[in-house]
Amino acid sequence: MAERAVPQENTGINTGIQQSNGPYPEATAESLDHEDLHQQGACVHDLCPGPTSSCMTTKELQQHWGAVKHRLKPVKLLFEIPSARIIAQHLSKYVVYQIVLIRSGSYDSKRVSVERRYSDFVHLHQQLLEEFSEELEEVILPRKVLTGNFNPETIWERRLALRDYLAQLYAVRCVRHSRHFLDFFTEPEQRRAHGLLRAGQFGPAVALLETVLELQDKMGGWQSPVLLVPTLCALTVCQRDLEEPETAFTMGQRALPTRT
Repeated sequence: MAERAVPQENTGINTGIQQSNGPYPEATAESLDHEDLHQQGACVHDLCPGPTSSCMTTKELQQHWGAVKHRLKPVKLLFEIPSARIIAQHLSKYVVYQIVLIRSGSYDSKRVSVERRYSDFVHLHQQLLEEFSEELEEVILPRKVLTGNFNPETIWERRLALRDYLAQLYAVRCVRHSRHFLDFFTEPEQRRAHGLLRAGQFGPAVALLETVLELQDKMGGWQSPVLLVPTLCALTVCQRDLEEPETAFTMGQRALPTRT
């Protein structure tokens, strides 16, 4: 299989994300509803233990709830598609797009990414329409291009359109919490990792599983830790067989339910 990056030198078009036109689309904090904020905050009393409101002065209450609001700062996901590359195989040729996920609302130093084809976006859209056709009436998947698929200008325009499409999907609450949306970002890597694990190739499996874990965490694992359990268990097995007992123990501990 031959690979070549999309040429940028002589096209007059910069395919880097920094040069894209217009403001960067994002699922803003305002798009998160009360239920999302409640999930992020869990229970206020758990987050901010202290004297009950009946025992606090007005000033103390103001300080207390100011601290609560600071801790409940909404989290949002940003999507970037900074690059694309052309894959040429014996009987096929296609473009894959690099998707970067960034969690804002707090400092996010880990920019994790995956690669997806346009056909993967089509499959996702079809799955979502089966469940959320009314909610997605105004969300349009960029059209399939019949000619000029590998033209640098076409690829540049497609990157921006797919980036906007992901932001629009994330802005719909039922979609961003759906299994289909999560699987779009994690299932291919998770499937490959499990295959490597079964084959005894634990090192490469760990690399893929760590990517999956980071993606799951960004997309809601911090709200629903149960989403992370299968990946953490797989990492525990890999680290054990790699004779990394301390790391295996840490992963196993994360997979266990937290006592309250």
